[in-house]
Amino acid sequence: MPLYRKGSFLAIMILSLGLVPALGCLFEPRDAEPPTGGSITYLDQSSPENVLANLETAFQNRDAAGYERQIASDFVYEPDGDTQASYPDVDWTTWNRDTEIAFIQNFFNNVDGIAADLNAVEVQVGLGRIDGGICEIYAVEVTESGGEVPYRASVTLDFRIDGTFWVLARWFDEQGEQDPETQNSLPTLGQRRGAFAASGGGRASR
Repeated sequence: MPLYRKGSFLAIMILSLGLVPALGCLFEPRDAEPPTGGSITYLDQSSPENVLANLETAFQNRDAAGYERQIASDFVYEPDGDTQASYPDVDWTTWNRDTEIAFIQNFFNNVDGIAADLNAVEVQVGLGRIDGGICEIYAVEVTESGGEVPYRASVTLDFRIDGTFWVLARWFDEQGEQDPETQNSLPTLGQRRGAFAASGGGRASR
């Protein structure tokens, strides 16, 4: 082989070997980027008030899993009189934790947004049939395809201690309340529960 060809060949080999590390760095896989979007923050379940705040957070974020963690294993729901009259075929005595979770999952997944103030007006704290109770008025506005639907009601929420943390054991919708601005009577969230049960959800119908 002529000398100039040997020299050219050696130069190409040296250049190629020198590029290998550089190319290796160039095509090295990138580390995965951290996930975007913040996580939902819940309070320690160290008091009924914290559990109530967590329920509100779950409503605001439509987080069924977060709501479920606040619910006692022996949870019961009791509707107001108007809801019972609207849904006479619903067997409310069978509404338990499983029914409530099924309802919440369906509810959260089928609306576009929820603005919730579960402690709009505090009536009384510390009275309940179990360990601790809160009597109050809640205000919830649901955004869905038909527009915005408001709910407002007097409610008694009973809490109990499960091991070392508090959980919600009973939700009793006493009655619907008036809209403070329009003075129109608004329904309780029992109306949504009734519609869910009447359609066969949660097996709460007779």
